[in-house]
Amino acid sequence: MDKILRKYLAAGQMTVSNLLLNNYRQLGLDEAEFILMLQLMSRTQQGNAIDLTEISQSMQLDTSKLGNLLRNLIEKKFLRLTTATDVAGRKYDKYDFTLLYEKLFALEQNEVTAELTQNKTTSKQEVYKNIEVEFGRLLTPMELQTIDSWLNTENYSPELIVLALREAVLNQVYSLKYIDKILLSWEKQNIKTSADVQRLRQQRRQEMAKKAQPTAPKQNKAKPSIPMYDWSGGIDDAK
Repeated sequence: MDKILRKYLAAGQMTVSNLLLNNYRQLGLDEAEFILMLQLMSRTQQGNAIDLTEISQSMQLDTSKLGNLLRNLIEKKFLRLTTATDVAGRKYDKYDFTLLYEKLFALEQNEVTAELTQNKTTSKQEVYKNIEVEFGRLLTPMELQTIDSWLNTENYSPELIVLALREAVLNQVYSLKYIDKILLSWEKQNIKTSADVQRLRQQRRQEMAKKAQPTAPKQNKAKPSIPMYDWSGGIDDAK
């Protein structure tokens, strides 16, 4: 048992990225090509000379099949083979895995981009859904086009559109034109986040509180007015 353990430890270990292990198929490597890459990487990491005959025996492949696999890796740009010179002046083949790592990095970047795109698409779908729920009906083609323009032309964030929708609902106005006025007003005031909207609402409440302060009573008392915020320019009194 000790002899087997010593042999195991003497063989050394290699480091393989889990990213490579989990995605070699997506990169375009089959099992045989992947195992050959591992064999080459293992010997390179250990600083050993690459002996293709030894590798062919380890993989139980004849040298011609191993040569085909090696050519495939080079042609598919997973591997670069160059000539180097050792300290004794002897030339040897050097296996460069930079192309493999570049493909792996590109794959990871594409997956991140796809995930962000999916999240963005989901957010956009939620905008349509929220508006339909609040309006209590399906949106018309013209309304869908308007919302698409907000998202893709005006570049309003889905979060901001939903906040503008809530503002319209609070004022009991179920109209995209009204929501558009809110968005334009916010754009002029550089309001882009929910925190910005909260600050604006707080400021508006303070202004309305000042206007609502009691004044001297009159003989002919008019009906109290209900202040509604007019997003086209200020405060209107809807009587």
